[in-house]
This record gives sequence, structure tokens and C-alpha cells, in this order.
Amino acid sequence: MPQLERHHLDEAAQAGLISGAQASALWSFLCEHAPAPVAGHATFSLSNVLHYLGGMLAIGAMSIFMTLGWEQFGGAGVFFIALLYFAIAWKLATRLEAQRQAIPSGIMATFALVLVPLAVWGLQQALGLWAEGLHTAHYREYHSFIDWRWTTLELATLAAGALMLWRWRAPFLLMPIALTLWYMSMDLAMLLIEPDPATQWSEAAWTFRKWFSVCFGAVMLLLTLLAELRRRSSRDYAFWL
Repeated sequence: MPQLERHHLDEAAQAGLISGAQASALWSFLCEHAPAPVAGHATFSLSNVLHYLGGMLAIGAMSIFMTLGWEQFGGAGVFFIALLYFAIAWKLATRLEAQRQAIPSGIMATFALVLVPLAVWGLQQALGLWAEGLHTAHYREYHSFIDWRWTTLELATLAAGALMLWRWRAPFLLMPIALTLWYMSMDLAMLLIEPDPATQWSEAAWTFRKWFSVCFGAVMLLLTLLAELRRRSSRDYAFWL
């Protein structure tokens, strides 16, 4: 729908569709009842670029750049640190939402979501569930090695992502959700292959994993297309999928 400006009403008055007095009265009415602009609207601006840059730095610091130094706190320490950061991010997202800062609010909500797999891993480490895991002794290996046991982190992230997407409706939340689905496509394939190390890396296993990822990606593309076709607002959810 084209945006209505004052000159449109003046042109309608000149065309005899309405009177000049009606044009002035209608414009005054529209100005009084127009919704307040939402700060942080998704436009390409320097402020939004800086918002996303800062958000990605924070997200990277608590995900792919997690170092062994953090793990010196132990599984319980990592769990409670993640919960603390999660609570702070949630509070900031809520406050920014109240201030109608849509972009920063969505970024903080996304930062909170990224902390979910870290918290789950820390809790599982504290309970000793990863003690026997190969390439699962450190959280940073979540982003490097394929193991079906990572699906516990991925399922928790997807569940939390669905709830937070329902709460905030922020398109940026789909970024970690899409990344998690990609990880899951690789880990689920390992779950479906025989656990025998002699066959896990055979040519047949590689072919199965390849086509499993292709089919998984095709389903994601289909969901993205459906989301784009059914879009009824200015929020572009399909972009992050």
C-alpha cells in the first residue's frame, strides 16, 4: 500500500473529489491517530549495522570463541554463568522492547538463545554425562565435531527458540535456529548410521550423510519459501533461514 502524504489529499481536493476543508480535516485526523514509528526499524543504517556487529561479537564470544579458560569453572560454573548472562540478556531485551527498540531487542533475545546450548552442556558436564564422550569434552567442539549426542543441545535450543520466537517475533532469532538445524542435520545422520567405527566413515556412510543433508536442506528451503509466501508483515523471517 502506498504511503499517504499531504500532497495526495491536496491533489484529491483539486480534482474535486473532496473539498479543501475536508482535506485539511482528514490530514489532521490522520496525524493524530497515526501509530508511533517503531525505533530500530529494519533499515540499512549505520546504527543498525553497529547493532548487528555488536550482537554478532557477543554471540561469537559465547559460542564459537568459547575457550578452555571458561571451562576451568567446571560444568556447574559454566551452567550458572550462562544462566546469569541469559537473565541479563532477557532483561535488556524486555526493556528495549518497552522502549520500542525493535532491532536491539531482537539482538539481545538472540544472544539469550545462543546461551541455551552452553547452559545445557554445562549442566550435562556437571552431571557427568559427557565424561566418556569422544570430541565432546569441550564445548567448542560442538561447532567442530559431529556426534549424535549433540542433538540434546540442539533440541533444547530449538525448543527455547520456538518459545522466544513466539514471545518476541524477532526475525533475527531464526539465525541461531537455522544454524542449529544445520548442525542437527549432520548429527542426526550419525545417529542413523551403525555405531560401528569400521562402517561409520565408509563410502556408503558418506553417501548417506550427503543425501541426508541435501534432503534436510531442501525441506528448510521449502519452509523458507512458505514463510515468504505467507508473510503478512514487514518482518522478514525467511531472510535468516
